Amino acid sequence: MTKKLMTYSAIIFFVACAGLLACSNSNEAQSASQKGAIEKMTDKAAQNAINRIRTPLDKARTVADQEEGRFTDMDESLNDRQ
Repeated sequence: MTKKLMTYSAIIFFVACAGLLACSNSNEAQSASQKGAIEKMTDKAAQNAINRIRTPLDKARTVADQEEGRFTDMDESLNDRQ
């Protein structure tokens, strides 16, 4: 009788655990779809921030390259005169 009681208890325990896990998975699926929308918005905001940071840096690099080119041209012209 004790063996039957333990078997039935174990079966009931596993069924209860499976039921609880099934309930929690549906909630996680709903939060995952909401999380996807939030992640999309976060990615878009991050890309905007990256573009705002990179644009001035790219312009500064372009100006620095132009300045370096001018100095190189000036050095070459000074060396040609001597």
